[in-house]
Amino acid sequence: MIWHTSEVTAVEDLFEIQVFDGQVEVMQPYRLVSGKRYRLQAVSSDKRVLAAQWFLAGNLGRVTTGNQPTLTAVFVGEGDLICRVNRVERRIRLSVIPATSTIGSRGGTLKSPAGVGLTLPEGALTIEQQIGIEVVASPGLPPTPRQFIRVIQISPTRLVLKRPTQLTFLFGDDAFRDAKPQLYFWEAFRKRWIPLQSRMNAIQGSVTASMNHFGIYTLMVLPPADLERTDRLQIQNVKLSPRVFFAPDRNQLTIVYQLNAPEAMQAFVTMDIFDLRGRRARRLLENAPHYIGPHVAQWDGLADDGVLVRNGRYFLIIRARMGSQRTAHRKLIVVFK
Repeated sequence: MIWHTSEVTAVEDLFEIQVFDGQVEVMQPYRLVSGKRYRLQAVSSDKRVLAAQWFLAGNLGRVTTGNQPTLTAVFVGEGDLICRVNRVERRIRLSVIPATSTIGSRGGTLKSPAGVGLTLPEGALTIEQQIGIEVVASPGLPPTPRQFIRVIQISPTRLVLKRPTQLTFLFGDDAFRDAKPQLYFWEAFRKRWIPLQSRMNAIQGSVTASMNHFGIYTLMVLPPADLERTDRLQIQNVKLSPRVFFAPDRNQLTIVYQLNAPEAMQAFVTMDIFDLRGRRARRLLENAPHYIGPHVAQWDGLADDGVLVRNGRYFLIIRARMGSQRTAHRKLIVVFK
């Protein structure tokens, strides 16, 4: 909301705007982190705190007024914070940036003030990368009647990891505990939300899932119905999107599958891509711990050596083990550049 009036006069020296991260004042240039809340204050030249009206110009977030005005930075971009005291208006330029961390082959963690955390194990990355987490608008509607809690983007969005990472969403609201929040991944090719099997920690107020790729994720309430349990460990409903993996230099291959078993236990999954001669082109997962339920992985069309594979036919082999049980599933992949 922006205050429009011909009577407003911009006066630089009557008061100043202060932005605080906790008790620490944020200094210029004002670079706020997506998902973080900041305290606002208007101060006179003699350091008196003034009663003020606050507005945002630009789709950056929201301002909450009251005894302690606050600004919650949401969407990455630039805009103005506008403060009005007794018909005198002043504005400052703001930038909202993702929460970032530089992580290399030894692994590391990144925590976003939006209540999202990543834990990358050693070997997940081959080279040092700047990883970012930001709040974004949903690219599509939720599956009815589910409701978004938060939508975030992890960048680089096309990055496929050498080893899966743990993605954790904090929801921290008792109202969501009984609803059993569920994690979802946005598959851009078919423009749909895909559920991820995740584990809820009711005490911590968090949901955690394993994934091998970055992109857009969300936490929703009202998860899919439970699977009907099978009498043995099974890999079910394996689907590829797109069906023909065309233009792998621009698209990602999304692999959707379900694990099922007599009990809601944990299985260990290995996922490989082989050519028709039986030579392994790429290992996507190796003994990755997965809970029973829906899962998704992605392939960027690269071989283990980082070179884009040739046109042709390949086999996706998914293997799972749980205790003494073993199972496998094979599916044909057609690559067309």
